[in-house]
Amino acid sequence: MHAIRAADSEPLHRLAVRNPDSILEEMKRGNFLDHLRRDFAYAIRALRHHRGFSAVVVLTLALGIGANSAIFSLVDALLLRSLPVAHPEQLVALGDVTQTNSVWTGAPRTDVYSYPLYEDIRDDNTVLSGVYATTGTGSLAFGFAESSDSGSDRAASAPKPEYPHARYVTANYFRVLGVAPARGRVFRPDEDRAAGAAPVIVISDGYWKRRFARDPRAIGRTVSVNHVPMTIVGVTPPAFTGDVVAERTDVWIPVSMAPALTPTNDWLNDRRWDGLLLMGRRKPGVTFAQARAELVPLIRRLLDRAAAANPKSGASGSQVEDIPISSGARGFSYWRAQYATSLYTLLVAVALVLFIVCANVANLLLGRATSRRREIGVRLAVGAGRGRLVQQLMIESVTLAATGAVLGLGLAHWGIALLLRFAAAGGSVLPLDTRLDARVLAFTAVLTVVSALLFGLAPALRATRVDLAMVLRSHSRGISGPWRRLGAGRVLVALQVALSLTMLVATGMVMRSLRALEMGDLGLDRDHLLILSLDAAKLQRSDSALEALRRELSSKIGALPGVTAVSFSKNGIFKGTDAWTTFEIPGFVPRAESDSSAAYDIVGPRYFAAIGARLLRGRDLTDADMGDPGPVAVVNEAFAARFFPHADPIGRTLSRGGPRYRIVGVVADVHENDLRGAPRPRLYIPMWEHHGGNFFEVRTVGDPAQLVQAVRRVVQTTEPELEMDGPMALRDLTRNSMRQDILLARLVTGFGLLALVLAAMGLYGILSYATLRRTGEFGLRMALGAQPGEIQRLVLRDALSLLALGVVAGVPLVLVGARLLRSELYGVGPFDPLSIAVATAVLAASALVAGLLPARRAARVGPLVALRSE
Repeated sequence: MHAIRAADSEPLHRLAVRNPDSILEEMKRGNFLDHLRRDFAYAIRALRHHRGFSAVVVLTLALGIGANSAIFSLVDALLLRSLPVAHPEQLVALGDVTQTNSVWTGAPRTDVYSYPLYEDIRDDNTVLSGVYATTGTGSLAFGFAESSDSGSDRAASAPKPEYPHARYVTANYFRVLGVAPARGRVFRPDEDRAAGAAPVIVISDGYWKRRFARDPRAIGRTVSVNHVPMTIVGVTPPAFTGDVVAERTDVWIPVSMAPALTPTNDWLNDRRWDGLLLMGRRKPGVTFAQARAELVPLIRRLLDRAAAANPKSGASGSQVEDIPISSGARGFSYWRAQYATSLYTLLVAVALVLFIVCANVANLLLGRATSRRREIGVRLAVGAGRGRLVQQLMIESVTLAATGAVLGLGLAHWGIALLLRFAAAGGSVLPLDTRLDARVLAFTAVLTVVSALLFGLAPALRATRVDLAMVLRSHSRGISGPWRRLGAGRVLVALQVALSLTMLVATGMVMRSLRALEMGDLGLDRDHLLILSLDAAKLQRSDSALEALRRELSSKIGALPGVTAVSFSKNGIFKGTDAWTTFEIPGFVPRAESDSSAAYDIVGPRYFAAIGARLLRGRDLTDADMGDPGPVAVVNEAFAARFFPHADPIGRTLSRGGPRYRIVGVVADVHENDLRGAPRPRLYIPMWEHHGGNFFEVRTVGDPAQLVQAVRRVVQTTEPELEMDGPMALRDLTRNSMRQDILLARLVTGFGLLALVLAAMGLYGILSYATLRRTGEFGLRMALGAQPGEIQRLVLRDALSLLALGVVAGVPLVLVGARLLRSELYGVGPFDPLSIAVATAVLAASALVAGLLPARRAARVGPLVALRSE
């Protein structure tokens, strides 16, 4: 017993010597947590008791929070997230990070690099511990040998070649990134020293899973790549899908194997071939600013040195206008540049929708608080503090917001997949990692708390600001002060109208912009043109044999009923491929790199007649030009205006580091890959000195879609082994190029309609409540001889006054929003009266519809009903 008393007395002894303030603090903390627990329990019971009200609020919040979470998830995956590599903040990107599959020929460039220039940068810099180079491989045919054990190894065999997404990389690629293999090994340092000496590949975890079902025996397997045997030596970790964001990489190949896989293009030794992106890792203690301060002048010196060694190699360092050096933490991405502005625009749009949602929910809570005024008055009368009641009401708001957020995350997960499918061409999904990770969940949690404050705080404060004497005397409906005038509710509805007007105007402007893109002049026959893509190089035939096949196909396709002209080109139209070259014009002195460069294409005879382009001067290319040892060229209108502003270009000459071309024609500008902006200066060179016209342009009399099957049959019967993509109508190709605009238009329209519905709901709610509050007034008016039509007009006048207040407040928002949207528009100015007028008319119609039911209800009020309501 003595031991027990001693043990029991020890806490009392400690309690006696502790600071009384700390004891009081612990008691307060315990009371606060207990109150919090009880408030949450009470909130859940109260919301369960009012299931209809809770369901409406939760669903409304789920739409708002879910839309924001979905768009933020895409923004995070494409624009914000760092590569899953060791210390990504130390990476430095050299070149334009958006040029992930670009190849240029001519003077050395610095947005993409040649391999010799890469070697110079790698060896001469002192701020990077390592630099690697990477470029796309194009289409490589992968063949898999049949397995002797077909039962257990079915994944290792395939009857036809496959074309996985592959990239050439230098052997230090994985070491610079800090990526260790999940299985096997990565490239050794010496595996890019000698051309063709390293027939090894590394595959991604995703490709290992899809192609080999994660069979460990895939390591060491021999694969035929363009008929060259190569060995799989490693598999990357699941989290690493490459340094090119939103473009899945399945296979990595050492650059030393490029001459063996594509022997017709020896770009490893060509300073006039630019197609490499470079990535380096800073040495310890070197800041990004220090790295950039050394790399920019170093690259200029290297270009000067190359120009001094070979004056015909192209531009010197002093002529290079820009040397892009940026953080490499987020990797390379073409799609980032394409969708950045649209995603940020959508983020603003969904934020506006969430504000409308919060205003709507706040109005609902204001109405609900009115029905609870007697409960709140009684609790205040018996001693409950106002702060304590505000806390309890805010807990209810947080509970509603949290429930809506959970449901919203489910909607976001479904919406992200839908958005990715809309964003990609041909229905294929962009390979983005859009899982709901910690960053997205944290964003949603912050959004939930902010939303609860936005829609819950004002109703909670107003609900606890009551006249106790009046509330306790009142049986049901009487309220005092500003509550009778519904000031807060009217302000919230006006805010919803203003934000909805902004969304609807944005919808109108985006839709008009999309229409302008669809109807814009491309400089060619958009509605009667088929584009056919053929990969003849994979046939492994001589240049003369490929030339004969191309001419045979042109002849047979041209003989089809409904075909008026056929030609071919190297790059195609709206196929995402282009080429750039540098040149010299006698008597013309370039002052910058852009003064001696232009886009170019290599085309067949009667090319401009085939695509429906307008010749302004001179003539089209002919069959005779295809074999003429004195080459000719046609230039576009932009080229002529820039380089021959005061002279006729016909008969003038230019050279591209070798043969001299005589200009024989000027063609009107043609949009070849981009619907926006002015066409760039462009050269068209006859196919005679090049072999590899992969694209056929087929002009038709009627609908080109009706000739698709006939053209396919001609190709298949002429050469069954020829890989074919298409044919596809040019109007469909241009629509694919507009997928960003189409996605933006769809989403902004959807959010605009949602905003319109929410605004109409807000108008209906406030008018219904106002009608209920004015029951006595309407009854008295009816008793004094007012007609039902007059009562209806009173209610509808209130609706239109709220609409007018919202429109006046919304016009400044519209002007600001239109300027933010300017970069996404085409053919529509930042001030668009037509869109504003249509949006106002749509809101007016919705206001009349929202006010019609309360107006009819008010018109049926009789004097006896009015007396009973008092």
